[in-house]
Amino acid sequence: MDPTITVILFIVALGFMMLVMSLIPAIKQLKKLLVDLEKTSAEARELTIRLKEISVKVDQDVEKFNAILDSSKEAVETVSKSMKFVNKNIIKHSAGFFALIPAIRLGWDLVKKIKGGKKHV
Repeated sequence: MDPTITVILFIVALGFMMLVMSLIPAIKQLKKLLVDLEKTSAEARELTIRLKEISVKVDQDVEKFNAILDSSKEAVETVSKSMKFVNKNIIKHSAGFFALIPAIRLGWDLVKKIKGGKKHV
C-alpha cells in the first residue's frame, strides 16, 4: 500500500475514533436529558390533573358564594322595605309625639323634685 494512502487512512481512522469518543459523552447526556424530560412530563401531567380538580372545586365554591350573595341581597331588600315602612307609617306619623318626649321628661323630673325624690349631692 502506498504510504500516502496509509497516512490518509490512519488520519481518517483517528478522526473517526475522536468523533466516536466525543459523541459517547454527548449520547449519555442526551439519555439523561430524556429521562429527566420524561419525569418532568409526568409531573406536569399530575399537576395539570390537580389543577383541573382545584378549578372544579373553585367553580363550585363560586356558585355557592353567588347563592349566598343572592340570599343576602334579598335579605337587604326585605330589611330596606321594612325600614321604609317603619319610617313612612310610624316615625312620620308620631314625630310630634317624639318631640314631646323631652318636655315630658322635664315635667317628670320637676314632679319628682317637688315630691322630694332623689337628692343630688
